[in-house]
This record gives sequence, C-alpha cells and structure tokens, in this order.
Amino acid sequence: MDKTYRQLTIKYAFLQSSYWISQCIIFSFAAVFLQYKNFSNTQIGFVLSLSSILSIILQPAISAFADKSKKKTVRYIILTIMLIVFTFTVIFNVWNNSFIVVATLFIIINTLQITLNPLLNSIALEFMNNGYPFNFGLARGTGSIAFAVTSYLLGHAVSRFSPGIILPFFLLSYVFLIIAIYIFRIKAANKELKSNKHNNIKMTTDTKVNQPASVLGFFIKYKRFTFLLIGIAMVFYSHNLINTYLINIIENVGGNSTDMGLSLTIAAALELPMMAAFTLIVKKVKCSTLIKISGLFFLIKSATMWMAPNVMTVHFSQAFQMLSFALFTPASVYYVNSVINEEDRNKGQAMLGAATIGVAGTIASISGGKLLDISGVSDMMMLGTIVSLIGFAIIIFSTEKSH
Repeated sequence: MDKTYRQLTIKYAFLQSSYWISQCIIFSFAAVFLQYKNFSNTQIGFVLSLSSILSIILQPAISAFADKSKKKTVRYIILTIMLIVFTFTVIFNVWNNSFIVVATLFIIINTLQITLNPLLNSIALEFMNNGYPFNFGLARGTGSIAFAVTSYLLGHAVSRFSPGIILPFFLLSYVFLIIAIYIFRIKAANKELKSNKHNNIKMTTDTKVNQPASVLGFFIKYKRFTFLLIGIAMVFYSHNLINTYLINIIENVGGNSTDMGLSLTIAAALELPMMAAFTLIVKKVKCSTLIKISGLFFLIKSATMWMAPNVMTVHFSQAFQMLSFALFTPASVYYVNSVINEEDRNKGQAMLGAATIGVAGTIASISGGKLLDISGVSDMMMLGTIVSLIGFAIIIFSTEKSH
C-alpha cells in the first residue's frame, strides 16, 4: 500500500501541477491577453463572466451525469473535456485576429477549464473512498507551486516579449495535462473502482434512498449546505476580483506585469506549506472549523488589498493566501465528502465549484470590469471587502459540524 500511496500522490501531483499551469496561463493572464487584443475592461469582464455563467450550467449537468452513469468514469469524462479544450486551443493559436473569434474561443476554453476543477477533486475522492488513499493536500500544494513558478516566469516573458506568447504556452501545457490524466490510474484500482461503482448502481435499483438527487433536489435535500454555498460565493467574490483584475490593482499602485507575476508567485508559493500539512491539521481540527478560519482570512486579505498604498503592500496581502484559499481548498473538499451523501458527492463538488468560480467569478467579472471603467480600483476593492464581510458572517452560521 505504501508503494501505491506514493505512486498515486506523485501521479496526482503531476495532474494538479499540469492543470494549474494551464489555468495560470489562460485565466490569471486573461486580462493581460485580452487587453493585448484591444478588449476594454468591461468587455474583459463580459467574456470572463460568460465563461463563469456557462460553467454554472455545465458543472452540475456533468456531475449529475457522472453520478448516474453506469459506463463512463469520472476519469473518462475529464479526458474527453481535455481533448475538446486541446482541439479548440489549436484552432485558437491559428485564428485569433478577429474580436468575435477571440471572445468565443476564450469563453469556450475557460468554461471547460473551470468545469474541470471540481472533477479533478472528484476523481481524487473516488480513489480515496475506495481504499486507495494518497496525500491530497501535498499533491494539490504541488499544483500551487507549479502555478507560482508559471506566474513568475510568464510575467517576465510577457514583459520581455509580448502577450502573444500566452496561447502557444497554454497549448504546450495542455499536452502535459492530457498525459497526466491518461497516466493517473492503477489497473488494480481501476478494476475495484468499476466494481464498486457497479455495486453502488445495483444498490440504487433496490432502494430509493441511494438515488442521486437532481440538481434542484440537491438544494432541497441539503438546505444548510446551500446557505453555506452563498456565503462561500460571497467571500470568493473579492478573491475573484483580485485574481481577475490583479494587473489593474498592481498598475494602480505603480507596478507592471512583472510585479503581477511576482505577486501571483508569492500567493501560490505560500499555498504549498498549508496544503502539504493539511492531512496532519485535519486530524486535530474539524473541516468545519477550518472553513470558518479561511473565511476570516479571505476578508482580511481583501481589506488589506483595498487599503494597499504600494506594490509591496499588495505583495504582503498575498501572504494571507496561506490561511484563506490554501486552507479552504482541501478543507472544502473533505467537508463535502463528510456532509454530502455518497451518491451526491460529485454534485457536491460541482456545486462548490459553481459557487467559488461560477457564481462568484461571474459577478466579480461583470461588476469588477464596470467599476474599473467607472470609478477605479479602490471602489472595486471596497465593494469586494463589504461583500466578503457579509459572506463570512453567513459561513459562521451555516457551516455544519463535520466528522
């Protein structure tokens, strides 16, 4: 089992690293690339928000399919989505001179990229719940380091050359991502996973208790979790504002794309220690408590970013990433696994993704772009901080005690 543990941890670390490299390139540098293509801040907000809106629709639909499917594994679904993204990215690299084409392809690729995130969490839980444990936190933290290195190097590369290098880099990263999902398997594990899946399906035919809930039924079945999702979406509102419009925040205090790359690097690099240590932390502190703590630090980070007078303070505010996003990410995955029934867990992970990236990302992209064009960075971050404060209060009262 020790050998299997190491193998799965390494393979999942490669998968997470490849994903977050690609996500850093196409999402974190989205504003940089679209500005290069002469998009205004409002238009950038529209493109990114539409991606988020479509992901809200797509994530629950795919997760419902994964929960009910008798033949298609989560891994198969992920690989299919990746191949679609790769195909569109090849087209994008060849044809990116038209405003409509750039907007359309960017929306499609980002929508599918956002949809992949909860599925990558689901495939990890699928292995762990079937007796093949590995260090999820360490593997996810490795993804953060990959994101950090990519942010730093790409920030310098864009400054030295031009944002035109972003698409070729994304295409190259996707080659590694497809390889990573292809090799994330163990033959013995696959047989057992399929066997357990068919056993679960057989059980659902014998009793109505284990039938997966519909998307609407999910919200009715898990009312308190639904309120928690609202609070999470609200604290992630400012988180998405910062990630989407970091270039604007940096430029507002006198920085450039190199400073932006360094700022992203600081935030991502500090995620690894927390995520790597998470398996030890969660043995002493309940996931529900960790989610509340992370909510507080999302608020602190937003307030610090709002009041930042210079680039150094922006960099300092990114240090709170360790106790906000880095703590929330593994805690929320474990929390869903704890409070959501087995037959609805894929849907639970998808709803989490829909709240953090879909709903929060949509509202942040639209309102952030508009606020930047009308009144500037300070008002944008002030709103983000107020919304985070309300979200934190909701999280405090709606989080259930986990195992």
